[in-house]
Amino acid sequence: MRRAAILAVLLVAAAAAMAQGTQDFASKFMEQCLEDTAVHCITISPKMMEQLTKQPDAARNEHMAQAIQKLKSARIVTASVRAGDYYDAAMELLRDNPQRFRHTQDYRNSHARGTFYIRQTSSGDTVELVMLHTDTAADRLVIVNLTGDIDKEFVESLRKTFSGHGPKA
Repeated sequence: MRRAAILAVLLVAAAAAMAQGTQDFASKFMEQCLEDTAVHCITISPKMMEQLTKQPDAARNEHMAQAIQKLKSARIVTASVRAGDYYDAAMELLRDNPQRFRHTQDYRNSHARGTFYIRQTSSGDTVELVMLHTDTAADRLVIVNLTGDIDKEFVESLRKTFSGHGPKA
């Protein structure tokens, strides 16, 4: 009986450690690009996100400010050469993890294309958003990776900002 209790405690501790050690998409992608100096990742701290909501123009979009306050982390990955190659590599990483990431929508215009993937809890709450965006005219890639409590209106606002119009599948 005592061994079973100890085993149960160890299993719970191991599961908790694994749950805390889960990497976000940007971390996994940067591992693939570890020695590639053309790819850069910037992490925006919760403190900085809080400061963004206090800017004078943030009051104009109250919903966006509220959504930013719910975020736990924000990472922005950029590359200004071979954007198409990096876009394809990021897509491959997302597609290789269908149990974790679900495709939601694509967009395309005359000079850019992009896609959105989300990670949800078993109850359906979105806890991670990955947005890939490549500007084909400027040969520039941007990956925005957000974690936290992410609602549909926030995702839609981001999509409109980057695509400039409605979704295209």
